[in-house]
Amino acid sequence: MRKLLVVFLIAVMAMSLFGVKITIIANAVKGGKNTQVVDWFESFIPTIEEDLGVDIELIQTGIKDEDFKARIVLDIKGGGGADIMWIDGFWVPEFAEAGYLRPIDDIVANIPAWKYYYDSMKAMGSYKGKTYLIPAGTDVRMIYYNKELFKKAGLPVPWQPRSWEDILKAARVIKEKLPGVIPIQLNAGTEMGEATTMQGFFMVLLGAGGNLYDWNTGKWIVKSSALRDTLEFYKKIYVDEKLGDADLQVAPKAREKTFELFRQEKIAMYVEGTWFYTSVLSPNNPSWGFPDRDERIGWAAMPGRGKPGDPEFVSISGGTGFAVNPNTKYPGLVAEVLKRILYLEPQISYFELKPFVSPRSDLAELSWTVNRNKFIAETSRALVKYTTFRPAFPVYPEISFQAQLLTERVVTGQMSIEEALEEFAQAVTDIVGKENVEELP
Repeated sequence: MRKLLVVFLIAVMAMSLFGVKITIIANAVKGGKNTQVVDWFESFIPTIEEDLGVDIELIQTGIKDEDFKARIVLDIKGGGGADIMWIDGFWVPEFAEAGYLRPIDDIVANIPAWKYYYDSMKAMGSYKGKTYLIPAGTDVRMIYYNKELFKKAGLPVPWQPRSWEDILKAARVIKEKLPGVIPIQLNAGTEMGEATTMQGFFMVLLGAGGNLYDWNTGKWIVKSSALRDTLEFYKKIYVDEKLGDADLQVAPKAREKTFELFRQEKIAMYVEGTWFYTSVLSPNNPSWGFPDRDERIGWAAMPGRGKPGDPEFVSISGGTGFAVNPNTKYPGLVAEVLKRILYLEPQISYFELKPFVSPRSDLAELSWTVNRNKFIAETSRALVKYTTFRPAFPVYPEISFQAQLLTERVVTGQMSIEEALEEFAQAVTDIVGKENVEELP
């Protein structure tokens, strides 16, 4: 009788899971953007399906980050969407405030790997005391340069600028010695989206000793000498000395076009993040990868402005992670899927496909896996100590857009620096209120 009861219960469980499908959405597509993500999922999804007795579908997109974000919002608002979403960590406050994410404290409490995540990474995925995201990886930002182009121009390799002027000097040499090569790509404009804010605007602003948000006063900074110097640097590159291509910054699919030009060795320097090296330039990327990437592409820390009191080097970090749709009908199964995704073995296999700065100590300490990747090991040691994070508040995306527009108005010559700053200050004030902004010397 006992055996019959067990058989009956197993049959009921099997019937209850019949036809159940857990969906995961990522901004990745096989053979294109983030192709390694698709390869990774395909390698272990069958094992999880067999283990749990459910179907798991990876929804591939491979579109602009802003379009991906819009799709997720529309899906959730419509009562649907994927059960598990691989999203940008800085979307958490905005999404959580709008009710687009399910709190997952109950889920992570039962995931053994959670105890290995660094506190800073847990904080990145939290908002107002609740956890909404399990970080998949973090990153740092730097200057990439083509070693062969530098050698042709007579510039030293390895190369490490110590000030903005050092960057400009190298760019001037490239412009003179290598006609047809764009000396530097520093993201600007709204077409580049958040890549302008993170890879361009913040990297310069931080180097001038500035920020967008004053953590001491809790106010957004709408005017400062650091903001002016940031725009002066952009103006020198794109308007005064034409060391970058201003038209390219506002062209449709601007970011993809700059990737292609870098691959064609028509851009010498590119300010970007870890992802640029491990994914865009990966020898396995059929679109933009370099077969001899490690020999041909170098990196340098982004220096501060070069004035007394400025930081020596700067970086800023983001990261993606797994979030749960509040519309999911199967939170228990979602928890089990996430638990298995976060087992150490799948994480190691992902690192081997697409190396990243680890958000968890157990993976970071695997010297035989992580430290054998020279790029990840060296950039982590050199830059993590300098890095910071974006002010992750629900209004940040709106202010980020205004920062993108600020750079666009300057690099395209639409406005003077002071005119553009006036427009920026007014727009941010309208967003957050006069009582929540400040002007610094």
